[in-house]
Amino acid sequence: MKKIIKSLGKNKNLAKCLEHLYCKIPYLFGNGQAFNPLSVVLLVSYKCNLRCKMCFYYNDSEKDNTCNLIKNRANEELTLGQIYKLIDDASYMKVKILTIHGGEPLLYPDIFKISNYAYEKGLLVNFITNGALLSEKIAKKIVNAKINQITFSLDGPEAIHDNVRNVKGTFKRLMLGVKNLKNLEEKGYKIPNLCISTYISAINQNKIKDIIDVIKNIGIKDWGVGLITHNGEKLAIATSKILKINKNKNQGNLENLKDEVKNIDINILKKQREIVSTKNKKYQLEIIFPSKKAIENYYNPGFNEMDYCLLPWSRIVISPYGEVFPCINLSMIGCVLGNIKEKSLKDIWNSQRYINFRKKLKKNKLFPLCSKCCHINNLKKI
Repeated sequence: MKKIIKSLGKNKNLAKCLEHLYCKIPYLFGNGQAFNPLSVVLLVSYKCNLRCKMCFYYNDSEKDNTCNLIKNRANEELTLGQIYKLIDDASYMKVKILTIHGGEPLLYPDIFKISNYAYEKGLLVNFITNGALLSEKIAKKIVNAKINQITFSLDGPEAIHDNVRNVKGTFKRLMLGVKNLKNLEEKGYKIPNLCISTYISAINQNKIKDIIDVIKNIGIKDWGVGLITHNGEKLAIATSKILKINKNKNQGNLENLKDEVKNIDINILKKQREIVSTKNKKYQLEIIFPSKKAIENYYNPGFNEMDYCLLPWSRIVISPYGEVFPCINLSMIGCVLGNIKEKSLKDIWNSQRYINFRKKLKKNKLFPLCSKCCHINNLKKI
């Protein structure tokens, strides 16, 4: 039986179908309860070395709020011992994946202690990073830590990427970081699976067709592309009312993004999608890209590819301060469902608060703040 399960895991499409079924059954019949989570996302820190123009935390109108948040809550950050306890709980619940996110996780001083401990406890460890700090020394630590997958953020060829990331030289450092890992692979080391993530903005919309060439040239086969969400004050307030959350202002407001970032030309993007699709007939990469319908409805905040979300039945998000969120989008309005400093992951996961949240989500299908979430819309292979 173990051999059968292992062989099924190598088939990505079948694995996704099984995971979908694993979540959909309790969604339909669990009355708000869920099977154990498949993954835990740990936001180790909100600190970052870049100031990306479309970022929840560091766009021009939000960066001061984020820096103040980090300063004001410094004493509340999880200790290494508390993070180990979280990993112990996740291992006990047979969680499959620990995704380490931020901010920029490579800024966190004990990042490899965490990843090593998670690996020893049987979890697959994934990183999400901008790649700008991935020196030869860090690459060796990543390999030694047995990290399963790294997802790099790439927004275009050099000039475009540096523009979006707001720090000159970021593209070259990212390319060097990938090369450092590839060099270790050539020496016989087993390196993580390498993936690329891209968010489309008005800055890079003309260059999406060039990104596929960059990805092909650096030898990466997996690419996920998403649209900027419609996260803004109106949607946040509407969602807060549904969830009965009392908060004056949401964190991560994207409503004040500059036109150069958010004014996407739908016709340009549709054409870019066609070109990428044509190129990929030759390249044969694994690409997830917003559908034509999603692109055409970009300016309609009420449109989503699906009218339901299974993430709260499969994944849990932990803030640097131990707060438990159903997803990163809803963390922006303070949708806290518990704190791992106070209760175990197991006790929180099917607590009455979590159950009530799932019931409300199912009843409403989606919340206003879910608009353009990549987990609902970033679904189509090309």
